[in-house]
Amino acid sequence: MKNNSSIISILLFSIISFSCSKESEEDKIYENPVYGSTVYDFEKTFGGSEDDVAKSIIHKNNELYIFGTTKSLGDINGDHYLIKTDLNGNIISEHTFGGSMEEEGVEIIATNDGSFILIGSTTSLGAGQKDIHVIKIDPNGTLIWERTFGGLLDETPESIIELSNSEFCIAGTTESFGSGSRDIYMIWIDQSGNLIREKTHGGVSSDGSSKILEIDNQEIMLYGYTYSYGAGNRDLYLLKTNFTGDSLWSQTYGGSGYEESQAFSQLPDGGYLLCAHSSSTDPNHNMYGVRTDVNGVQLWDVNYGGAQHDGGQALLVNNAGNYVFIGRTMSNGTGMRDAMMVISDPSGQAISTSYIGGTLNDQIDGIIEKGESYYMVGQSASFGNGDNDVYLVKQHK
Repeated sequence: MKNNSSIISILLFSIISFSCSKESEEDKIYENPVYGSTVYDFEKTFGGSEDDVAKSIIHKNNELYIFGTTKSLGDINGDHYLIKTDLNGNIISEHTFGGSMEEEGVEIIATNDGSFILIGSTTSLGAGQKDIHVIKIDPNGTLIWERTFGGLLDETPESIIELSNSEFCIAGTTESFGSGSRDIYMIWIDQSGNLIREKTHGGVSSDGSSKILEIDNQEIMLYGYTYSYGAGNRDLYLLKTNFTGDSLWSQTYGGSGYEESQAFSQLPDGGYLLCAHSSSTDPNHNMYGVRTDVNGVQLWDVNYGGAQHDGGQALLVNNAGNYVFIGRTMSNGTGMRDAMMVISDPSGQAISTSYIGGTLNDQIDGIIEKGESYYMVGQSASFGNGDNDVYLVKQHK
């Protein structure tokens, strides 16, 4: 087990180029925003000379916790990568976790006891080819415990929540258990990381998880994908269960093409907002949003994007009650692939669209709202000093 807690200073150069060469910089501030009315407080990158990416961001005690994967620090095959910064993006500490093989960081949550849980996948530890890796740390990044879950084949996690009964529930995908080639995999653990129960859901084909929420009446809502059910070759899937994982109902969404689930949120009226990719109306994919009622009945769907490949990555409902869809786009922007932000009203009508990135490939996978700003994390090939670097953007609303 490695826990590298040294603070690494990254000296980068500010270069703005209209070619497809790498733009290297630690800290870029747009006094005059590049894209329309978008206002950036700052953009920053973190990492080394190899691939470094972020998938998740949370705010706690006026600090940002950014979690993903690094191949620059720790082991060259990939380690879990945790960066703690202040609200201006200045590094407070960095930590890597993992063994001699490949680790991939997926999500970080803050726990009710003041600690943090990290989830990802590992090929260094566990029983199979790839297992779910759960790590508990204190606010200083010190390891409290770690556990692995899975069988002989591949298991991957997507989301974890702390339930109101103090158990943790993990949503993932399994190839070792269930009735299909892949199945939805739900795991319950206690506060010490000990297994309480496991459940699988799915049909004879391939099904998997994306995100999970606790909802009213000690029930769980899981968002994922299914090849076993629905109208197309892969559809979006909502599964409602009780606290022990017994299915209460399920719904599918999408057309005859391919839908890829990414993020969802419960709305104040009890309905759900889904963010996804879809090739049902555009074979090159659009960013796809679906709005449902409390019973999962679809109220509307909407496509955002252009003629090239576009897709949804992240989502939040902002303090004004509008919907913030984050995607990736090859149709618009200034680079080969940019991040795309669409803010819509509650009917799905776009209020504003903006793009984030440089001349190469850039992507946003996590977003939070604090005060009058959004903090977003992902990866950038346009900026930084590696193949991809962790990308942090603070944008004024």
